[in-house]
Amino acid sequence: MSESGLSAAALLDEIHSESLQTFLSSVRAGTSPPGLTQIPALDIYLASAVNSRPTARKWPLNKGDVLEVQGPAASGKTHFIYHMLVACLLPETRLDMELGGWGKAAILFDADGKFSIHRLHELLVSRLKSFLGDDDSMDNGVSTEDLATECLQHLHVFRPTSSAQLAITLLNLPHYHATDSRLQRKEIGVLAIDSMSAFYWRDRYTLEQLRDAADSQTRTNLPPSPLLHVLKGLANFRTSHRPVILMTNWGLNPIARASGSGESGLPFYRQHLHPFPAPFEPHGAADALFSLEASQRTEENATLRDGGHSRLSHSILPLHHHITLHPYPIDPFPASFSLTDALRHENMRAFLVKKGEIRGSVRTPGPPEALTGEFTFRIGERAVLVDPDEEPGS
Repeated sequence: MSESGLSAAALLDEIHSESLQTFLSSVRAGTSPPGLTQIPALDIYLASAVNSRPTARKWPLNKGDVLEVQGPAASGKTHFIYHMLVACLLPETRLDMELGGWGKAAILFDADGKFSIHRLHELLVSRLKSFLGDDDSMDNGVSTEDLATECLQHLHVFRPTSSAQLAITLLNLPHYHATDSRLQRKEIGVLAIDSMSAFYWRDRYTLEQLRDAADSQTRTNLPPSPLLHVLKGLANFRTSHRPVILMTNWGLNPIARASGSGESGLPFYRQHLHPFPAPFEPHGAADALFSLEASQRTEENATLRDGGHSRLSHSILPLHHHITLHPYPIDPFPASFSLTDALRHENMRAFLVKKGEIRGSVRTPGPPEALTGEFTFRIGERAVLVDPDEEPGS
């Protein structure tokens, strides 16, 4: 027994311990950052965002960053995921040429059932040809299509059919990473879920059925929303592996904003998922900011205490950036237009539709007001276009 009255065992218990995987992830966080998003306006914004965790240099993304991508149907959310997967999977260099890729593995949860491996391969080939030229053959007889296929070997796709299955898979991802021969030697750069809202109506119906069937005494003991277990799984994997986490989310309820508010002209949407980070709404701002600050200090899940009763923060998972997407608006014909007038403008409207321009508004939570920025990209026939001079057919 020491003079202070503490045993050796008690002293050892006070020493913080962590797994080797967590330690290596924390080291990589400062030495091996994610690469660029390859959307110039978005990279500039992210590099200057006030809540980016301090690093040796201003990287657009830090390891462990969590991004929510929200928007209505057909707003480009899935193609934004495609674009980020391409950036993650591409190598950094090839034939002594910078490709701008991250050279890492990626994991995708296709909860909406919309993911197309053929489309992703097409986008990879298009990006490679933009760097390496249109020649089908490269060094050692390897074609751009072969290289794209090689990149896809580092993509792992899961198709959960319920929130419970999604949560269980997330909880088992560390074991999968450690034992899968294709993945265990590769760092995971992106973990994407498309979409977090996929099971929203089913989960809501189930919870309402349980609530209606419960009496006043058992209503307080109802099971939590299945989404809580999904967030716990994400938080645990974020702590141990530090990927950039991308989550798409439906835009269901637009928020009306006062004119002259100075915010983007894009509509923002209320958060319909609970529990979920909601830093831009009064009911969720305090929890979301607390979780963000806690993750920056200790990278551990925070537990709040209220009136002596322990409760998990609504934002058990921090949210570092929120992106709202919307197709470029095409105004309807005025009521005064005749059929002749409409036909005369048909080509112009067809050009705007084919252009496929998507407008994005990105916000970063933080006092006293959220930092905001804007960017655009276009969905071409064979590529996601980030340069205004690129042709849609390229």
